[in-house]
Amino acid sequence: MKVLLIFALSFVLFLFGFNTKTTFSYVETAMDKQKLFKVIKVTDGDTITVNIRGKNESLRLLGIDTPETVDPRKPVQCFGKAASDKMKSFVLGKYVRLVDDSTQGNRDKYKRLLRFVYLPDSKATFVNGEMIKQGFAFSYRQYPTKFLNKFNAFEKYARENNLGLWGSCPLNIPNPTVKQAKPPVQKINQAPVQTSTSYAGGNKDCSDFATHASAQAFFISQGGPASDPHRLDADKDGLACESLP
Repeated sequence: MKVLLIFALSFVLFLFGFNTKTTFSYVETAMDKQKLFKVIKVTDGDTITVNIRGKNESLRLLGIDTPETVDPRKPVQCFGKAASDKMKSFVLGKYVRLVDDSTQGNRDKYKRLLRFVYLPDSKATFVNGEMIKQGFAFSYRQYPTKFLNKFNAFEKYARENNLGLWGSCPLNIPNPTVKQAKPPVQKINQAPVQTSTSYAGGNKDCSDFATHASAQAFFISQGGPASDPHRLDADKDGLACESLP
């Protein structure tokens, strides 16, 4: 009798476990079969959360970089909220198509998926590209994707037409912050005005910098477009050493 009782109890537990597994197993949907996944959250202008076959995945849009709004290590940057709101208008609550890039990894160091994002509309709207083209994001040169040249052209178009952040943020420079100080005014026939952060190591050129971002930071510290003693901005567009990654 005792053996039969133990057997019966084991059988009941087995059935319970089987039913529980069945109840919570994910069933592929019609949208899954079309490889369309719903965006359930927008963190900022370049990071979203997508539900992929029942699992919420953080996703970093490839090839773009937007002003920061949520990074605790950085201040809220000019046009950051606008970029986040624009991303929400593009994808929040909508289904999107995700495409990877063989030149990049599947995930970044934060375990976020790395993808290009498209809308399943009649134009197959390329969200990554539109964010740059409409002036809500920069072309992310630090991690060049297969669309780098196209994204650079989109950025040039937005900058030349003063779209989005290019017409709204101080100096029209990559990642300008809300607290960005104005450059000193350069007076005619007067030596360049040096700021408190001036470099004391002599003349510099683009070969002295590893990245465009480091050259740009130095360029701004020297007075930016109003004062370019090192001639880092050859085409006078407000961007230093654009040939650097």
